[in-house]
Amino acid sequence: MLKGKWCLVTGGGRGIGRTIALALAKESASLALTARSLEQLESAAAECKAAGAPEVEVYTADVTDPKAMDGLAAKLLEKHGCVSVLVNNAGILANGMSALEGDPDEWEKMMVADLTTPMRLTRLLAPAMVERKDGAIINICSVLGVDPSSFAAAYCAAKFGLRGWSLSSHETLRRSNVKVVCINPGLVRTPLAGGMPGAVPEDMISPDDVAEACLLALRTSTKCVPTEITLRNAQNCGYMLYDPTELMMEKMAASQK
Repeated sequence: MLKGKWCLVTGGGRGIGRTIALALAKESASLALTARSLEQLESAAAECKAAGAPEVEVYTADVTDPKAMDGLAAKLLEKHGCVSVLVNNAGILANGMSALEGDPDEWEKMMVADLTTPMRLTRLLAPAMVERKDGAIINICSVLGVDPSSFAAAYCAAKFGLRGWSLSSHETLRRSNVKVVCINPGLVRTPLAGGMPGAVPEDMISPDDVAEACLLALRTSTKCVPTEITLRNAQNCGYMLYDPTELMMEKMAASQK
C-alpha cells in the first residue's frame, strides 16, 4: 500500500510509535524515525527493515526543540521532496497536572511536545503534500482529548488542543486530497502506562490496535476520511479512567469485603 512513499513517525523508537512504524513497514513504506535514543531508533530500524521497509532513516531529535524539528523537516524535504505520511506520535507526560498541583514550566514543555510540535511539523510538511495532491497526517491524541479529567487537566489541555488542530486541519487540507486523522486511544499497554497506579496491563489497549487505526486511515479511499477514531478501553483498567480519589475509595471498599 505504501511502496515508494516516505513516512515520518515521531517517537518511533519504542512503544506506540515503534509499533506504528512496524505496521507501515509491512506495507512497504520507506521510513524516517525520530526519537531521542539512538539505540532504540537503530533497534526499531532493524526490525522495520526485516518487516519489509526498503529504506529506514533514523534521526535523533528532541520534540521539545523547535529548531530541531525545523531542521528535521528541512532535511527530509531536501532529500525526498515530500513526506507522504506524517505520524505525530511523540509526546511527554508531566508530573502533577491538576489545577492545584504541578509545575507550569513542565506543562509548557509538554505543550510544545504534545501540541505545538505536531502543529509545526504539519505546517512544514503539508505544503508539499498539497502540491502533490496526496498525503496523510495522523495525530495520535488521547481519549483525554475527548473526555476532561480533573486530575490531568494540563494533559487534557494539550490533547484537546491537538484534537482541535487536527479537525481544523482536515477542513483546510481535505480539498487537496490530504487526509488528516485524529486517533484518541484510551490506556495503551506501554512501559509508561504499565507503571501507573491501578493499571492492569492485560486489560489495556494493545499498541497494535492503535497501529490498525492508523492503517484504516490510510486504507480508506480518497473519497473517505475517518477524521477521528476513538479507541476506548473495554475494561476499567487504570487510573487514567478514574479520579485517583475514587480509585482509592474503591480499593478501600474492596479490602473491607
